[in-house]
Amino acid sequence: MTIRPNRVKQKLKAGETVLSSSLRLPEPGLCEVLGYAGWDFVLLDGEHGALDATTLDRLVQGCFAGGTTPIVRVLRPNDSEAVMHALDLGAQGVLIPHCRSVEDVRRLIAAAMYPPLGNRGFGPGRSTLWGRISGSDYVKAANDEVLLLALIEDPEGVENVEGIAAGGLDGLWVGTGDLALGYGVGAERDHPLVMQAADRILAACQRNNIACGYPARSAEEGRRMAQQGYRLIGFGGAEQYVMSESRRFLNEVAPGGNH
Repeated sequence: MTIRPNRVKQKLKAGETVLSSSLRLPEPGLCEVLGYAGWDFVLLDGEHGALDATTLDRLVQGCFAGGTTPIVRVLRPNDSEAVMHALDLGAQGVLIPHCRSVEDVRRLIAAAMYPPLGNRGFGPGRSTLWGRISGSDYVKAANDEVLLLALIEDPEGVENVEGIAAGGLDGLWVGTGDLALGYGVGAERDHPLVMQAADRILAACQRNNIACGYPARSAEEGRRMAQQGYRLIGFGGAEQYVMSESRRFLNEVAPGGNH
């Protein structure tokens, strides 16, 4: 018996592009639905969402029920306890927000990896199938299956992106929204300053042979970004899909109505 393989990490190693959705509300059934829909992974948003230890535990189960990979976006870039806890609950990877320096990368690796690569404390549960896989066997294999990602969403992170990209992560993600705020252009995610930063992040990832992610706002943009070389393409979240499809139906069935 072996530990659960990380199919997203396998795809990235094979040079493939992976697609993700996200979830903020603590509803495991939505994770299951997203998995059945075909998303490669679901980003469980612990930074902006209503997640605690109990709900995260259930969301991970929902992802596995739907056949998708659970990745947790932790609250802070240097929250080592949150990284370890997410992995112990069965998440197969973590994304840290606001990665600004090589030191942030080092702290992530230290928290997520067992020795000799890091100093993750021992206490896995679901990841060992609750004891069916021995602790020693799990430790031997775990470092190869954990996916480590970081959001570059601050001008400081862009300036340090070469060192960050060379730090040993599996990929970096362009945070267009916060980059726009950081560059003082409001919510203009397509502003030239943001696009220049995105190009710089993508180039650094490609030079270091790691994946680069982008938050697409449409299928057309997702295809375009994949053609440019981004291999982690995100698109909204379950809550957004409920809202957009609801509004589409209501506007088409009762245009001009009180909806």
